[in-house]
Amino acid sequence: MYTREVTPGPEKIIVKHKPVFGTFNTLPDQLDIHGVKAPFAGIPLPPVLTKFRIRARLIYVFRVGDFLGSIDIFDNKIVNMAEVSLWNYKKDYKYTYRIFLGLRLRLIPKKLSEAVCVSSGPKRSIRIAWNHLKDRMTFKLHLSGYNTRPKLDLSFFSNFTDSSSHEIFSVKPAPTFSRCSATWYVANAFKGRLALTDKGGKEFDCTNGENGFGFTFMNRSYYKFITTGENITAIGKIKDKQVSFRFSTASFDAVDRDSYNDNVMFIDDQFSPMPPVDITHSFGVTNKWVIQDTESMIDLTFTPKSITSRNMNFVAVRTTYYTIFGTIDGILLDKDGNRLVLRDFPAISRSSKLRL
Repeated sequence: MYTREVTPGPEKIIVKHKPVFGTFNTLPDQLDIHGVKAPFAGIPLPPVLTKFRIRARLIYVFRVGDFLGSIDIFDNKIVNMAEVSLWNYKKDYKYTYRIFLGLRLRLIPKKLSEAVCVSSGPKRSIRIAWNHLKDRMTFKLHLSGYNTRPKLDLSFFSNFTDSSSHEIFSVKPAPTFSRCSATWYVANAFKGRLALTDKGGKEFDCTNGENGFGFTFMNRSYYKFITTGENITAIGKIKDKQVSFRFSTASFDAVDRDSYNDNVMFIDDQFSPMPPVDITHSFGVTNKWVIQDTESMIDLTFTPKSITSRNMNFVAVRTTYYTIFGTIDGILLDKDGNRLVLRDFPAISRSSKLRL
């Protein structure tokens, strides 16, 4: 059975110009990875150049009522973007909102104890905030409708001390020990409001009076000039247990993936470190995916139902990004060997390629 040591975290990720690697159950002061000595091929580049190669992502996946949704914020320094997707997995329709957030040196904050990620414009308002001292995490969106898309209003709040809440922090080599990738994970229940308003002004409550569950993934990494990655995230209940997980592969994964990887699963308030996976789709990303490991803990197939693709060329940046909603079937084992059977389990997958 696969295991990965989980220890109390350091106060800082970078100590004496070297990353502190591992999986931790307490948080450092900041999600800050700058200051690594000669992170690219041992060449002592000026700090301004190495800091420019650090990219950040803040992704929130949530499930409430008949909807699975995602808020993706990309802090690329040159081009900052957001993508909001909402999928009704019972009626199989979705809405996607893409937003250009302008040129900012830092869009996603570093501080983990208390911070706000905010972006406002004439037709949009995005605000994600967390405060551990006040025991609160909030997500607020207001996106104007256009074309066939309705207006979207979202307001969720969660408590870090809720019985279903859990936080984990990890630092892994990316891919060698000279560079690093740091990730903060939060899984917790939320209360709030999700509403769609059509062109006629009629508002539809999407929560059906239910509370929901969300999974937050915030990452900072040293990126190469060409970076590729695939991941899959799912949230739901299995036999009255709240289950959420995220499995991924990327070109900046650690060489020693057994010791350092980004794969996690939460069952209620229990955390299971998961083994590295191989994600394959022999007939393309729009057809069936297979997610497996070598420890016989993960054996899943993902069937795409609704696909959104995005290609962007801007100055020196080129991206290809797929957001795919679908369902998972298969078997998972947690850290204690308990068996979970998934059937038509709603999930969201992504496949990306970034060239800087």
